[in-house]
Amino acid sequence: MLAYTYIKQGKFELIEKPKPELRDSRDAIVRVTLGSICTSDLHIKHGGVPRAVPGITVGHEMVGIVEQTGRDVKLVKPGDRVTVNVETFCGECFFCRHRYVNNCADPNGGWALGCRIDGGQTEYVRVPYADQGLNLIPDSVSDEQALFVGDILATGDYRRRHGACHWCGIYGNLYFALRDAEKAAAHCCL
Repeated sequence: MLAYTYIKQGKFELIEKPKPELRDSRDAIVRVTLGSICTSDLHIKHGGVPRAVPGITVGHEMVGIVEQTGRDVKLVKPGDRVTVNVETFCGECFFCRHRYVNNCADPNGGWALGCRIDGGQTEYVRVPYADQGLNLIPDSVSDEQALFVGDILATGDYRRRHGACHWCGIYGNLYFALRDAEKAAAHCCL
């Protein structure tokens, strides 16, 4: 399968990689149907993420269809349409129990997808801790709509609540600008 891969600072390449396999009984394999580029991917490219591992497939914003699950996965099954959380987390360590999942102490936890383990700018992705890392998409929601509910929308909402946001990236700032434009249009037309 083709995968958009971090080679070294300043260089990504589209390379052939094997389809991922389950490594843990809590993993799932998801066939990616739609993904987006995050500003974090660009930070990796430009050397702003020193923990990024050369050779990993980038990407942590995606939706798809569950292809396979480990025996301990209970909340999703093959055939389910899902969003993939930006961060994977064990749910058991100190940080997870206190809702600081981005600091999950597990090697596959926190911002791992697309940074320290293969992410979703490819055809298939292995998602550790599938019961915490996948969310079912209702039939009434399109893949495009579901994709925007993740990191993109959350980043824009952070900017809305906290003012100027230099790390929000283009999508977060775009969300905020479009939201303001929509409010202005509604006010103008009253």
